[in-house]
Amino acid sequence: MTAPEPPLAPRHPWHPRHTAILVAILLLGLGHLTPFLGYLTDDTFIHLQFAKNLIGGRGFAFNAGEPTYGSTSPLWVLLLAGVGRFVPGAGATPADVARMPEIAWVAKACGAVFLALSLLLLARLGRTLGWRPASALALPALLAAHAWSARWAISGMETPLAVFLVVLALGAVARAAIEGRGGFLAGLFLGLATLARPECWILAALGVGAVALAAEEGRGKRTLAALAGVAAGAGPWLVDAWLLFHRLLPNTSAAKAGAPFVPGLMISALRASLRILISTDAIPIALAVVAMALAGPGLLRSLPRGRRAFWLMAGAWPLLLVAGLAAGGVQVISRYLLPAVPSLLLLGVASLQWASGRLGARRQVLAVVLLVALYAAPNAYLTLRYSAPHARRHTAGLRSSLATFGLWARGHTPPKTVIATPDIGAFGYYSDRPVLDLFGLVTPAMAPIAVREGYDAIVDRLLFERVGRPSYLIDRAREANRLARTDDPANPYVFTVAREISDLGITRPAPYVYSLYSIRWDVYDRMHPRLAFQNR
Repeated sequence: MTAPEPPLAPRHPWHPRHTAILVAILLLGLGHLTPFLGYLTDDTFIHLQFAKNLIGGRGFAFNAGEPTYGSTSPLWVLLLAGVGRFVPGAGATPADVARMPEIAWVAKACGAVFLALSLLLLARLGRTLGWRPASALALPALLAAHAWSARWAISGMETPLAVFLVVLALGAVARAAIEGRGGFLAGLFLGLATLARPECWILAALGVGAVALAAEEGRGKRTLAALAGVAAGAGPWLVDAWLLFHRLLPNTSAAKAGAPFVPGLMISALRASLRILISTDAIPIALAVVAMALAGPGLLRSLPRGRRAFWLMAGAWPLLLVAGLAAGGVQVISRYLLPAVPSLLLLGVASLQWASGRLGARRQVLAVVLLVALYAAPNAYLTLRYSAPHARRHTAGLRSSLATFGLWARGHTPPKTVIATPDIGAFGYYSDRPVLDLFGLVTPAMAPIAVREGYDAIVDRLLFERVGRPSYLIDRAREANRLARTDDPANPYVFTVAREISDLGITRPAPYVYSLYSIRWDVYDRMHPRLAFQNR
C-alpha cells in the first residue's frame, strides 16, 4: 500500500507558534504515559534479568554464567546495563516485590526519552517531506495519542527504542532518497533497528532498496554505502552473537511463535494483527486505502524517483511486517506491530494532504485538526477503558504470583536449584535461581519440544526431563493444583502453593493460576526404569 503524495508545495515557514504546539504535543504525549507508570510485564523482567547479570559481570545471560541469545532486543539490554551501571542498586535483586526495581526505573526513563525523541523526529520528517507545519505536526500528535504506544513506552520493554530507531531510519532514508544525501546514515540506523526488534530486518532490506532505487547516478556506490551502514550498525553484535551463541538471530520462543506456514496459525496471526491495527489506526489506514483506490498507481509513478522510492518503502513495511508475522504463526501482540505505526501515520497524513489539496490553506489545517481529533478520541477511550485498567491488574497479579514465588525460592532453596516454568521473567529476576524455560527462549532445547508437543503435554508427561531435571515446576493453568493426582502412584508432582493472576494478557483477560510443585524424581525413576537407566 502506497499513499499518493501531492505535488510539493513551496516550503512554508516554521513559526514560534509551531514550536509551542510541538512542545504541547510532547507534554501531552508524556502525560499519556502516566496511567502506565507502575506497569510491568513478565517479558520486562527478562530484559531486566539480562541487564542485571551484565551489570554484575555474569555475562549476557538469563541464568547467571550461562550465555544465551534469549533476548529479542540485545541493544535494549546493553543500553539498560550501560545506564544501570551508574544507578545505585540497579544490579541488585530487590527484597520486596512491591517496590519498583531501580533497573526498571532506568528502563522506564529510557522509554519516555525515546518516545519524546520520536515525537520530535516525526515533526522533522514531515518537514523533510516538504509538508506544511500543520501536517508535519500531525505526525507527532497522532503518535502521542496512540494507545498502544502509550501502553508500551514505559513498560520497560524495547518498543520505544525500536520506534525511535525506525523513525530515525525513515528520516535518513528520506534525506538520502529525496535530497540525494549519502546512504550510510540510513543504513546505520536501519542496522541498529534490527538489534531493537529482529523484524526490522525487513525494514532494513526495504530501506537499502529505497536508497538504491532512488539513485539515478552512482547507484552501486550509494547502495554499498547503505549496506556499509547496516553492517556498522548490526555487524559488531552479529559477530559477538555468533562467537557467543553460534547463532545470528534470537532463540525461537514457542511462547510467541508457532510453526511457520501452518494455515491455521497464519490465519490466527493475521486476524490478530488486523484487530490490533484497526483498534488504533483504522483512520490512517482507511485514508491510505481510499486514496490509492481513487488515485491509482498513476500518481505514484508521476512522483520524482526519490519520492517514489521512499513511499514504496513506507507502504511496503507495514504490509510485509504483518505478512511476516502471519507466515511465522506468531502469537501477535500490539508491541510487535508498533515499529510499523510511523509508516501508517505517514501514509494517512499524506493521503489527507492529497485529498485536501484543492482546499484553501485554512481548510487544510482544519482537516488536519479533525484527523487528529477523530484519531485521538478512540485511542484515549482504549487507554482509559481497557488498556490502563488491565495494566494495573496484570502488574498486581504478576507481583503476587511469579514475583512472590521468586522471593520464596531465593529464601528457601539452595543457590543452584533449578526451577521449570513457562513464564521466566519475574520469577527468574526475583529468585536468582536458574530456570528451565519450558518454551525455549533461554533453554533452546525446549523450543522444538514445545512446538511439537504443546505445553500441556510437556508438564503432564514431564517431557522437559529430556533437557533437565528441575527440583520444582511452576505450572500455568486455569485451575490450581491440576497436576498433583494423589491417586496416581506414578505421579511425581507434590503440590506446594498456588497464586492467581487475574489478567494474563489484554487479549486473554480470564484469570489464570500459577501452581508450584516439587518434583520427586525418585518416583519418576521407579515408574520409568528405562528412562532412569538412560539418564544415569
